[in-house]
Amino acid sequence: MIAAVVFLIHVRTPHQHIPKLFIKNVPKNVDEHHLKVLLEENGYCYGEFGIPWANHYIELGISKAHPQVKGAWRRGDVEVVDYNDLNINWDEIDEEN
Repeated sequence: MIAAVVFLIHVRTPHQHIPKLFIKNVPKNVDEHHLKVLLEENGYCYGEFGIPWANHYIELGISKAHPQVKGAWRRGDVEVVDYNDLNINWDEIDEEN
């Protein structure tokens, strides 16, 4: 599955759904909370006004995404990471340092 981190501008209408990151190869059993934790552990920070995840959301599955998100995926102008590259073994890092 493809997931997206999306910045939502909702002050004016129509609302804007601006993708900031796509994650490919996300297992179907992964939920939004798990993906947020994984992204934060890997140094990805999204939010506004110093508030984590303010005006941002994760869309699980590109088929359900807003048309602006689908269009960005097709254009290829947003960073894409592989879910498998986000899995860090923190025990190994502790042992190395």
